[in-house]
Amino acid sequence: MPVKILVIGNGFIATSIVHKLEAEGHEILVYSRKFNERIKSQQILGDIFHFNDFIGSLSWQPQIVINTAWITTHRIYRDDPSNYKYAEFAARLARHVIESDIEHLIFLGTCAEYGDQIQASTAGKTKLSPRDLYSKQKVEAFNSIKSTLLNSKIRFTWARIFYPYGPMQNSNRLIPYLIRSIKSSTPVNLSNTSSILDWITTRDIASAIAWIINNESPIELDIGTSYGFTNVEILKHLEELLGTTTQWTRFSTLPTRPKLVSVVGKDSPLIKSGWVANDDLHSGLEWVLSS
Repeated sequence: MPVKILVIGNGFIATSIVHKLEAEGHEILVYSRKFNERIKSQQILGDIFHFNDFIGSLSWQPQIVINTAWITTHRIYRDDPSNYKYAEFAARLARHVIESDIEHLIFLGTCAEYGDQIQASTAGKTKLSPRDLYSKQKVEAFNSIKSTLLNSKIRFTWARIFYPYGPMQNSNRLIPYLIRSIKSSTPVNLSNTSSILDWITTRDIASAIAWIINNESPIELDIGTSYGFTNVEILKHLEELLGTTTQWTRFSTLPTRPKLVSVVGKDSPLIKSGWVANDDLHSGLEWVLSS
């Protein structure tokens, strides 16, 4: 049944979520600092850190609130002081709506909350071991919201996103960087060639959010594919799709023992509930290249 959903943030992940929820017939309101021309739904411009202004958007009376807003600026986000402000906003939002008619709060977390792992991670089982300010403040926000809503009627979901990619991603992120380098025949620099990472398209993230809305689930969830690839394998796959195989061989003789395994466990609650990612690596990268 269609419901009213407030989406906070309009970045490349949020855009895919909005498109998916629009397609399912939901009424969407987007709150963000800048207008996004790729979103058809109603948009309100504002700054979440001006909290009294932000709460005016709740007069729209959404039944579901999805918070995607957090600092993700390449190279600085891990230790940027604004992480404190985003965590405080999340906590204030939970405290503010506890007596409201909102039915479901969904917050996007991160696989970085697990820290360095040597095996796949499973929500609710794998210990959280954040190592930087970004992930520590995510955990701080999660614990604060969970405590605030413990005995309330509001459903709470904390969805840890693994390694997202899709159209309109920041050009300095790995996959856009690799595509740009391959197309321009610029030598690729990979600082990490051995970690195994779970790459998931933003349209699959959106599919997971839609599934969560429509199905019962525990508070903590992981959103990933349960399959992992090294950065060298990503490079090789992109070169094959673009018709060249010249650069990945420079890294193929390097040690392959994983330094890090950041992959969703196959016993993850979301996967066990019946949701599956539609994209494999091939179809996901084809989608990005064709967008």
